[in-house]
Parts: sequence; structure tokens; C-alpha cells
Amino acid sequence: MTEKRKNKTKRFRYVRGGKQTLVCSRTVHSSTVAINYDQPMNQEQLRKEYLRLTRLETIKDCSDLLDIYLKYFFEVIKQNSNEAKTHAESEAELVNQMIFTKIGHMKELLNGFEYESADGTKLNRIVDPTVIASHIRNLFETVSMFSLVYTQPSTDDEKTILYNLWVSAGLKYRQRFDVVVKKAESQEKLDKEKQQIDDLKAEIENTDLYKALDEKDRNKIQSKLKEKDYKIQFKDGKVEFLSWQETVPVMGIRDGVMDTIYTYFSLYAHPSNVSVFQFADMFKKEENPFIYLTTFNLNNFFFLLSIFLFDYIKLFPNVKNTFEQLEKIEQIVIDRQNVFARDESYSINDEWKALG
Repeated sequence: MTEKRKNKTKRFRYVRGGKQTLVCSRTVHSSTVAINYDQPMNQEQLRKEYLRLTRLETIKDCSDLLDIYLKYFFEVIKQNSNEAKTHAESEAELVNQMIFTKIGHMKELLNGFEYESADGTKLNRIVDPTVIASHIRNLFETVSMFSLVYTQPSTDDEKTILYNLWVSAGLKYRQRFDVVVKKAESQEKLDKEKQQIDDLKAEIENTDLYKALDEKDRNKIQSKLKEKDYKIQFKDGKVEFLSWQETVPVMGIRDGVMDTIYTYFSLYAHPSNVSVFQFADMFKKEENPFIYLTTFNLNNFFFLLSIFLFDYIKLFPNVKNTFEQLEKIEQIVIDRQNVFARDESYSINDEWKALG
């Protein structure tokens, strides 16, 4: 965990300017160009725009809010990609880049899908909420991982153990390819990773925290190493196992906001019977329930983005300067989403007071 980086985090290539795409539908509009608030807003305008971007009653509203997040994350990539002081922190920067691409792909999903056969039979443009839900489930796991590994540990030993468990889990899953590897260089890489797995385990066992645990809790950590898992927390000197859903309160999310959200999105990520029979009701003519389901799902997507954004600033405090370069309304909406999901102690700054 204290190892200095040998290489700077790789940054995305980017181009200046952009293209714009307008989907010909009364419900689905999307653009790859960031929102431009040309003129300062008075309090009434600020309140009106705040309500639009937090109520999210249309897909257009959701798309506009995605633009704000894309703008922010892209600026972080441009301005703050050299904050890391350790290899672990450089990987945190890469997670930030991954979040950016997830937002971009969500933006593309909101463009919807239409089809016309050779004989002229046409499927009107739709957005599939089940695809949206699967994408959000992936974001949930990413944000949860980041919280467990990077922001929840309170001591260096906790950070070492959580980070090493996370890295070891991924490398052990890759070892499954051992039976199909044919190239010598691939086998050499797997052999090197086997040694890395052993080194990660040894580093965990050499921490003062691990040595101070009783046998039961040391065995819990060993079981996670074997299971290729890392979802634990340290509480009152003890090791507690966590499921994905149980990471919700660990992230500081208040009761009633995401209590069963992981289970809900998992129903769509897997081919459950529920996902099949609900699909039949999503595209009823004239009612367009898929629009409501999409905006509902995206509310949770934005909660998760705001949570990650706050946690990332907590890890890299200088990034707050980039956040505060956003327009006032953009800062307020992002900040209030994080506060709504958690509580006022998670507020990034006081710009929200401009709402009156």
C-alpha cells in the first residue's frame, strides 16, 4: 500500500469539440455536448432548474443530468490524473476513469433502439429498462467496492488488508485460465501472478492488525482469500462479512433509500422469471411505462454517482477544486443527491444555500 508509483496513471485521449445526436422521438433525446448555462441564474431560475434535475420526470431530464456528470468526470481526468502517491491510489484513479465510461455508455443507452424490417414493419424507438438496470447493478458494485477498499478503512493496516483481498480475488479468478493457456508468455504471466497472490497473503498476515485478531477473525480473512472475496469490514476489532446488499449502510446510505436496491437490480441482471413477466408490461401502447421505469432506475444511478464523487474527493482532496469549477446549479444538484442518499454531514460545500 505504501509502494510509490513507477508510472503515472494513463489518461484517456480526448478531442476538443463534439458532435450532437438528436433522436427523432417525443420521449428520447440525447446529446454528446455538455449543457451550457450561458447566463447566471437568479434564485427563481436556480430553484426551477434544481427541481427539474432532481425530480427527473423525463428521459430528457436524465440525459441532461448525465451531461453534467460527464462534464465533471472528464474534467477530473484532465486536471487531476496525477494525484496518486501509491500504486493502490493509481488504481483508484483508473476506477474514476471507469466510472466516466459507464456514464457515457448510459448516455448512449438513453438514445434508445428502433428497428425496421425489409418489408417496412417498424418497431418504434424504446429504451429497455432491463438493460439500464443491469448497467446500474454494475455501477453499484463498483461504487461499493471503492467505498470498502478506499474510503471505509480507518488505519493503514485496514487499508492494506482490504486492498490486498480485493487484488487477490481478481488475480485468483484469472488463475482459472490456467487450464486453457497455450502460449508460453501467457503461462509466464500466470506464474508471476501466482507469486503475487502469495505475496499479498503474506503482507496481510504480516500486519499488526491481523496478528492482533483472535483466531476466529484471522480464519475469516483466510476464508475470504480462499473464496476470492473481499467484502468485509472491521468493527470494534472484529471482522464482519458483508453481502453486496449489506454494503449499503456501510457506505453511509440512510435507511429507506436503497434498502433492497441490489436485489431489485439483480432481478434484471439475471434471467429471472420476474424480469420476463415484467418485460411484457413495459411497452404498453400509449402508456409507455418503460419511461417511468427508466427514470426511476436512473435516480439510483445518480445517487451512486454522487456517492462515488464524494468518496473520491475524500481520497483526493485536491479534486474538490475541480468540482467547484462547475456551474453553481451543477454543484448544487450533485451535492444534494449525495446528501439525500446519505445525510447532511456528506455535503461537499455550501453552494446549495443559494436556493434560499
